[in-house]
Amino acid sequence: MKKKTVSFLTLMAVYLLLALLLMLFEERNPDSEIKNYGDALWYSVVTMSTVGYGDMTPSTFAGKIVGLIFVLCSVGVLTSMISLGLRFIGGTLIPRARLWMNKNRVWYAFHEWNADTAALANALSLEQADCMVICPDTAHELSEAHNIVRLPPDASELVRLRGKAEGFSLFFMSAEPGENYACAFAAASRGILSYCMGELRPEALPERLRLFNCPDAVSRKYWDEHPLLDTEHCVVLIGNGRFCTNLLERALLNNVFITERAVAYHLFGNCQFFSDLHPEIVKALAASSEGGDRLILHEEPWTAARELLLGADRIVLCEDEDGNNLASFELLRSWYVSGAAIHIRLDAAIPGLPCFGDKTEILTPKYVLQDELNKRAVLMNDIYNEGSPNPTAWRDLSPFLQMSNIAAADHLLVKARCLLNDETLTDLDGDDFARAYARYLEQNLDRADQFQEMEHRRWIRFYQMYNWQYAPKRDNALRRHPLLLPYAQLSKEDQAKDAYAWVMLGTLAERYRADQRGGQT
Repeated sequence: MKKKTVSFLTLMAVYLLLALLLMLFEERNPDSEIKNYGDALWYSVVTMSTVGYGDMTPSTFAGKIVGLIFVLCSVGVLTSMISLGLRFIGGTLIPRARLWMNKNRVWYAFHEWNADTAALANALSLEQADCMVICPDTAHELSEAHNIVRLPPDASELVRLRGKAEGFSLFFMSAEPGENYACAFAAASRGILSYCMGELRPEALPERLRLFNCPDAVSRKYWDEHPLLDTEHCVVLIGNGRFCTNLLERALLNNVFITERAVAYHLFGNCQFFSDLHPEIVKALAASSEGGDRLILHEEPWTAARELLLGADRIVLCEDEDGNNLASFELLRSWYVSGAAIHIRLDAAIPGLPCFGDKTEILTPKYVLQDELNKRAVLMNDIYNEGSPNPTAWRDLSPFLQMSNIAAADHLLVKARCLLNDETLTDLDGDDFARAYARYLEQNLDRADQFQEMEHRRWIRFYQMYNWQYAPKRDNALRRHPLLLPYAQLSKEDQAKDAYAWVMLGTLAERYRADQRGGQT
């Protein structure tokens, strides 16, 4: 039972007991005006509310003592009534009135309040000036912006105020992923766009449910803003836990370049876990394979790999605990000679250190809502459907195929960097798509096989990450696919299909320009 409920029941019991005592004291006196329990309750209410009709007064000494208690309580009752009234006006009426007057804006509501929700709520409030951020009244860490409303985020009440489920989102970001998912699933099933923080990956999701987690957001932002340079061919990752796993997964999925550009990834600390999760990609990128990217899993501690560290181009310290990463950084800086670029994952950035992963930079609309990325993935699926004999709407795709489309949309940035020879690109707009496609048309006659093979290897890498294997006949249940072959072993017709991903750059440029023209009319 909640503490407030216990306190309320205790006060009610004391009050009713005092009224009973007053009746017992007064009913013995034949001249008393208080003759029963109803009279005692009436006198107590009139007294404590400061109305004071005077139609009843206690006549016995003991009764007057109880009456004095009621008189003294009247001050507290009056103060409480005023306080409750002001709280109701300021905490209920005014916030609801503000929401009702701004019901045409986008609303973002937070189910619970903690450091993560504070970071995201502040980012939403600052980046989207026309939105309304709804948070619990315990949210004291928020900046005082005009678009913040403190109100218990009750989904039913918000739908009633807005008049519809469209136009607002609920965020479930407690420390319990199971609870987050259960609440978000229920809200999404009612048509409310719901974002759930957690690492669950169910087979099927309601259309209005979105999943996200911090390790995935960190890895996406890291490889967006710290792309591998042409000169970087040896990358060392040091760490145990979720962040290290996600960073390596994202690296292997995104950092797929033309064949001549190969990268060796060395993993220390998370080897058995990663190998258990992804046996197919570990086998495909084994150190014994000739040419291409490699993945080397080290059983020895990283401190024993002095020669490797000396020749590494990049070292990523990515333990789940900040303290462990800082300790490793001190060891590297003090006792090892290396010209590698060192990157340290920290939840909270420390000035002067080459760190990444600060939650205030990760928990933002770009990496939580992922609107632009999802928009591109959906748009790419729509474009593909236009030329397909068996089109499938985005909502009808399996979660795996949706993730496949998102991975393809993610790799567009790498393709543009490759074509434009610009490693400073961290995002793409319509002009970037147009420039990249123009360069593709210029180079395609001479490099068609290179481009197509690059896309085929990216596609294979995604399927291998989810442990698909080659088979002459496709079997989704067993994760078998007939195209999981080296590019050279594909038929000319199947090789040509991989040009589609590059032609998509031109189609996207046209769509983005059409959207811009539509927005200007």
